[in-house]
Amino acid sequence: MSNVVSLFSDTQKYEERPVVVLADDDPSIRLMVRHVLESEDFDIVEAADGLEAIKAVEKHHPALILLDAVMPGIDGFTTCQQIKEKGHTDIPVMMITGLDDDASVERAYEVGAIDFITKPIKWAVLKHRVKSVVAKVIAERKVELLAYRDTLTDLPNRLLFADRLEQAVIRSERSRTSMALMLVDIDDFKLVNDSFGHDAGDKLIKAVGTLISRSLRRADTIARLGGDEFAVIIEGIDSPEDAISIADNLTTILEHNVRLDGQETYTSASIGIAIYPEDGKDARTLLKNADTAMFRAKENGRHCFQFYKPEMSVSAMERLELENSLKSAFENDEFLIHYQPVIDIHKNEIVSAEALLRWQHPEKGMIQPNDFVSVIEDSGLIIALGEWVIFSACKQIRIWEDAGLKNQHVSINLAPRQFREQDLVAIFTQAILENKIEASALAVEITERTLIDNIGEVESTLKKLRGMGIKVMLDDFGTGYASLAYLKDFPVDVVKIDRAFVTGIPDNHEDSAVVDAIAGLTRGLKLELLAEGVENERQLKVLKGLGCQYGQGYYWSKALPGDEYEQFYMNQIYNIV
Repeated sequence: MSNVVSLFSDTQKYEERPVVVLADDDPSIRLMVRHVLESEDFDIVEAADGLEAIKAVEKHHPALILLDAVMPGIDGFTTCQQIKEKGHTDIPVMMITGLDDDASVERAYEVGAIDFITKPIKWAVLKHRVKSVVAKVIAERKVELLAYRDTLTDLPNRLLFADRLEQAVIRSERSRTSMALMLVDIDDFKLVNDSFGHDAGDKLIKAVGTLISRSLRRADTIARLGGDEFAVIIEGIDSPEDAISIADNLTTILEHNVRLDGQETYTSASIGIAIYPEDGKDARTLLKNADTAMFRAKENGRHCFQFYKPEMSVSAMERLELENSLKSAFENDEFLIHYQPVIDIHKNEIVSAEALLRWQHPEKGMIQPNDFVSVIEDSGLIIALGEWVIFSACKQIRIWEDAGLKNQHVSINLAPRQFREQDLVAIFTQAILENKIEASALAVEITERTLIDNIGEVESTLKKLRGMGIKVMLDDFGTGYASLAYLKDFPVDVVKIDRAFVTGIPDNHEDSAVVDAIAGLTRGLKLELLAEGVENERQLKVLKGLGCQYGQGYYWSKALPGDEYEQFYMNQIYNIV
């Protein structure tokens, strides 16, 4: 997170004319390298020794560093090590060396170099290696930019907000001042989406973000946490009355009629407030308590604000009640799986389906996973239920194949807790053998959050699953956690663009640019790309043009019970669109 500022300021510059720091004590080498690389539109900053190189890196934050291994003073190996120790771990280093023994090569990699060029230098090799490395740097920084900004509102997203909240707590602790954290949630936003469509909902979110931003000081932070929820950090308040004044103003400006698609609709917001240090002395506690207060504001009739009170935590009883209902639902076989088709958008063929959990409540009817999946994960029910999903999906593949549907493929969503507490390899192996299907008929879907939850264990499990023939899909890409490093280093086969990126294309140029960037990135890494939330022909046309291979969404079909999916497959396989 320490490189966020430099990322925002430098990425465009790198694209236009990337900076390379070149350190070599031989002026003739520096002259030749400069000549070769400047002809390829690189800016070269020269250094005659290691100390000069370190200063140049601090000043210019280059896209690449070229270090001669043997220099007066500190050598290239030590220079590289010190650069990395100063926090410049995101800048790749290539060593230029006449030393070709194994020990020197090993030493170069140990101190953080990614590659080395041997002397005498082959200039064509140098040129192509530098261009390749810098292209990867630019691509990674583009993705990291996406990771810190909400593409719909251009506000800080959850990841950047988390960093700012941590820093605000630190500053408040040092200065012994109070701070207010406010969570702002649009009332009845689902109704707006259902009545006017997702495009109208996006317009409302942008309007709310603008209204909140205009009402705050420049020093205050506003972020979009996702969906219809915003966060506001107000530092340096003298008393709770200051927070009351700000919250009262926010509820007032957010209460108005909005014109959406030619129709007027009333909108308002509910606000939960937590004060540092009374309601929490760390970012996590403040966020949890502000969230609790926001839900209490909803319960109190909405269009209001509510300060956190310790007794509110008692109302977690509702959550406990839901948890107990879910346990009963599992025991009573109330859960079922629906399957949403995935389409090869160029061949117009159904290529797979995503297994999606549903709860058939005896009184409330069909309940979508958004209403209960977090409780399942937190309570630990995900362990038993997740295993049931795996076996049920494998059984469904067997049923389809016995009915004549050959080469069926199903992707299964996995939660972080399953990696920590289950032997997923053993479970998948047993389910595959028991149902007599091929491992290649399966894929697992993991979110960016799952990737970083327990990196070592997740990576190890995914490699074993891939070794069995099971594909790995990265779900909700671009929502705030992953960087290029995860795509490069983790065993991933398919990247799923989150629906939020697809919704605005082609009319929203920013959304189109984001999808274009992700498509180019995955293409460069030889990964397959799947777009979620495809709803119309215009979106499909853009995705085809960008080289996206697969699509999923209501344009083709909602998620279907197994027998209805079978019928859909038989009806549509030869005439999808």
